[in-house]
Amino acid sequence: MRVALNTVTLGREIDPVEALQVSADAGFESVGVWYSTLDALQQRVGSLDDLQQFSALRLEEMCYLGGWMWATGEARDQALQAAEDRAAMAADIGCPVVIACASGGTGCPDQAAEDFRAIADIGAKYGVVMALEYIGAFEQYHDIKSGLQLVRAADHPNAKLLIDIFHSFRGGTVVADFKLPRGEEIGCVHLNDVPAGDIMQMNDSHRVLPGRGVLPLREALGYLGDNGYAGALSVELFNQDLWALPPADIAAQVKAATDELMR
Repeated sequence: MRVALNTVTLGREIDPVEALQVSADAGFESVGVWYSTLDALQQRVGSLDDLQQFSALRLEEMCYLGGWMWATGEARDQALQAAEDRAAMAADIGCPVVIACASGGTGCPDQAAEDFRAIADIGAKYGVVMALEYIGAFEQYHDIKSGLQLVRAADHPNAKLLIDIFHSFRGGTVVADFKLPRGEEIGCVHLNDVPAGDIMQMNDSHRVLPGRGVLPLREALGYLGDNGYAGALSVELFNQDLWALPPADIAAQVKAATDELMR
């Protein structure tokens, strides 16, 4: 497995060129990127050519696609177009995975599987995987078990699972559940941690540097590795205290923490 730095960890609206430069300077070889900031860059300067100077960096994932699950009518058309836009951009910049967030609420599991297959078909057209992200606070798709059930129901080579460590434990996953997915069923892992306390009362802003909290990360990652996962561990934090620091300082802290964790 290889550690990547998801650029949102450096700041929600950080310029992607600056984010990639900071990541490379800190010693990262892989990054996760966000469609919103890349699209803003493209709208501003007319292209994404400025990213080519960072060709040595491996682009692991693009966040994110939402609104595709259980959508009907015009909303479904818009969601499929958004999937097309993200898959096309991902292919253009050499990013193999687009993160596809589940919807909140409850709905028909068969329809969710059909919807996942529809966006996976779009991904396949561009050679891109759609990775389902369950959300810990959601009612239906909130943990490894429920997410994996949907991936298997979709039964599509371009439909895989995104395992976010925080969302997993927030949604009720226990560490033994990390034994469940086969390596080839996982598109990406979001790596993070939380401080001591009631995780059921926490949200994204509580995430802390990997290894600096209380989650059983080494055990969880060990199970994933035992099942054949050898892909990206993308550090994704939404930590206001970190965001108050210069991006270079944040990247250095993430690098130190993950180097220690992965020893």
